[in-house]
Amino acid sequence: MPPPTETTRRAMYDLVWSKPMSKVAQDFSISDVALKKSCEKHRVPTPPRGHWAKKAAGKSVKQIRFVETADPLDEKITIFASSQAELPAPVREVLQRAREARAGRPKPPSAAATSTVIPIERIHPTIASTAEKLRTHKPDRDGVVSAHGNGCCGIDVGIASIERCIAVLNALARSLDAQGIAIIATGGGMAISTEGAKVPFRLNEYVRRDKHVPTSDELLAEERRRERQRITWDSSYGRLYPDWDFVRTGELMIEIENQYAHGLRRRWKDGKQTRLEHLADEIATGIIAYGVAVKLKHEERERCNRNYERQRRVNERADAREEREGERQKILDELVAISTEASKLRVWLEEAKRWPERSQSDEFTRFVEWARARLEYLEHAVDPDGIAESLKQSQLFPEADPLIDPPEDLIEE
Repeated sequence: MPPPTETTRRAMYDLVWSKPMSKVAQDFSISDVALKKSCEKHRVPTPPRGHWAKKAAGKSVKQIRFVETADPLDEKITIFASSQAELPAPVREVLQRAREARAGRPKPPSAAATSTVIPIERIHPTIASTAEKLRTHKPDRDGVVSAHGNGCCGIDVGIASIERCIAVLNALARSLDAQGIAIIATGGGMAISTEGAKVPFRLNEYVRRDKHVPTSDELLAEERRRERQRITWDSSYGRLYPDWDFVRTGELMIEIENQYAHGLRRRWKDGKQTRLEHLADEIATGIIAYGVAVKLKHEERERCNRNYERQRRVNERADAREEREGERQKILDELVAISTEASKLRVWLEEAKRWPERSQSDEFTRFVEWARARLEYLEHAVDPDGIAESLKQSQLFPEADPLIDPPEDLIEE
């Protein structure tokens, strides 16, 4: 995370009255909503809606006067940058293009204004099978309709939310289609494929768990069962009514699955002001940005793996070179020892020639003959041709050295 930015009330006041809040927020790497909340918290007056449009049109505008406060906690403002500031440049570009595209569009209608859902007739082809199953299949005993299997989006939704679910899927499919990306119905969920990365996601309905309140009929039936089975202890085992009721709330949520990208949103749900079907463009952009981030993450992981393998090869060659140097040194030490022994033996044999000759062969004469044979053996051991043949067999001095690091293994990606 980038370090927080600290400023004062007066400095913030001068900033927000010098240019639009959106541009000031961009400088701090936060949203304009977050900037507005921070100004309100520290009692910094901000321009009203339409201020900059009026000023650009040459109309008279009024600037709210700055007032000092006696509270020292208000004077110091700390701005914590959004984690999106650390996102890779390609991901930020996707999000920025989407923000610019949404800038001129009207705000989506409020949740209260869209409480009535009109069934959609023109269904996008990628969700047609899902819509057909949701509309034609019978609900289970809990009132849940499912659309799983070949060509379906893996939906489980309460019967009251079928048309809303179809509306959300249809809007999302068309928004993705406008950007050249199609929903892949996996049978148990959905996914998109972008930039070579697959992003799985699901549409779910919130389920609330309420403690079950047994009806009088259930209590009566349970009492009869206990009398029949002569159960005298208080046990819920095998009870005729459940402990909990699982209630379909009608609140929908889209969530990206099995992936994680730091700084990016991965869940969208119905809010008090905006319904999920009116967030299709935002959701589509978020999923696409997630795909770009996942691709970059995979590329970074592959790059790290390649560097790891490169370093492993370099280390292996270094170890092999060290081992080979040890073998070379061992042979050299042996040859030096042989040459030293041969030199000393040669001097001794020359000196032995000057000694008086023995009248008859005895142990000393035989010892001198053995020494000459030993010298001959040692001289043959240090013969260049013999050494070369031995070195060739052990591959200690090959003409093309396989243990030299190639150029590509010396540069880290």
